Amino acid sequence: MKAIPVLLCCIFLVAGCGPKTISKVEKVEGAAIMAPSDVLELVDNNTLFIHSFEEDSYLLFDHSGKLFGKDILNNKDVGNWDVSEDGELCMRMKKWWYGDLRCFQVVGSAKSLYLATANGVLLYTAEQYPGDAKRLFHTTTTRKKSYRRSIRSTGQSAEPTVRDADTAQNLPAEETRQESTPPVVDEQSAYSTPARTDLRSTVKWMARDCPGCNLAETDLKNADLVGANLVGANLRRASLKMANLRRANLEGAKLIAADLSYANLPGANLKNADLSGANLKGANLIRADLTGANLDEADLTDALLEGVKGLQ
Repeated sequence: MKAIPVLLCCIFLVAGCGPKTISKVEKVEGAAIMAPSDVLELVDNNTLFIHSFEEDSYLLFDHSGKLFGKDILNNKDVGNWDVSEDGELCMRMKKWWYGDLRCFQVVGSAKSLYLATANGVLLYTAEQYPGDAKRLFHTTTTRKKSYRRSIRSTGQSAEPTVRDADTAQNLPAEETRQESTPPVVDEQSAYSTPARTDLRSTVKWMARDCPGCNLAETDLKNADLVGANLVGANLRRASLKMANLRRANLEGAKLIAADLSYANLPGANLKNADLSGANLKGANLIRADLTGANLDEADLTDALLEGVKGLQ
């Protein structure tokens, strides 16, 4: 497929006008939303340069489903891509975009190429380069299948095994974190009665919107708390190990001696939070806001701190 020239224009019009939309370029340029087969042909094993007010990045859509990115400041990231049955181009990067899944309608005409949101707003102009035009491909560590997990899922029994140190060092960060702290018991066996299981699920659900709540010493391990509102909450000595707190609002929260090891906190608001003595080992704090936070004696070993605000 020939490279499509980049349209060097702004996504948004001058102040006072609305954003550029699919309907506008359909009328002016004769553009149309591309079919799934056309989107796949456009990106598979090819490179896109995407451009907006805030971002200029090259993305290689490797045939394996891996996605390799590099912006014009030479920042790099990796992720995965796919094309949905309705033709949306979907991407999830490890660090960029807070690790969120992003899906776009692809709109093309003879002169231009756009990526649009589900509601029709054009976020990016794009240009296609055949193949790995910017040499973005690089080998990534192969994820190793866990024998321990496979026998648990099939109900087989086996003698416990210990993964050797050399193999563990070669695993991706996420796999190493998961395997380095395996659960000793299943969650169901830890709570012997259905009532206790229901109670724990209720607490995790409640914690999604619980500003000022007293959750001291609460077990929130592995909880899904994306975007949770926990402003000023008391989470002293709470277990938030491996919890997903992406973009959660923890401003002013009391997290004294809390266990946040390997927690997912990209974009989280931790302004003025008390994290004294907290365990943040291996936590993902990319672009988190720690302005005014108390980190006395907090353990930040192996934490991801790229773009963190307010860290002294």
